Amino acid sequence: MNTSDEASGAAGTQSSPSSRPLEASMNRLVHEFRELAQDHLQLATLEARLSVITLLRMAVVSMATALVLASAWGALVGAAALWLIGMGLAPVWAMLLLAGANLLLAVLGWLWIRRMSRWLGWPATQRALKTSDSPDKGKRGAE
Repeated sequence: MNTSDEASGAAGTQSSPSSRPLEASMNRLVHEFRELAQDHLQLATLEARLSVITLLRMAVVSMATALVLASAWGALVGAAALWLIGMGLAPVWAMLLLAGANLLLAVLGWLWIRRMSRWLGWPATQRALKTSDSPDKGKRGAE
């Protein structure tokens, strides 16, 4: 009786010959999946690194461009000052007039940026989410 129990126990722990190819295929599939996941992770890491390097390069070029534009603007303002002085305006008044014009442009730019900044918070999406989440949704629709 012991020998039959041992034989059945031994048969239960060993794989049948027909399940060995399936087991090998599953192991191969798991191995392939791990390699694919590692490849995707490596690709994402490399692309993230490339994105950071590209962003830094863009920032450096943007700063250089801003410097060039500022120097060009300074040259234009200087030329305008010389033209105003040549027209007979006192140098002090020419500089004050151009400084005032620059300040006016700066204030207009600041106002425009301030006006546009309200769209940064996605207000329409926030309103839509608030109305769909509110318990009195039916009351608002009836008004």
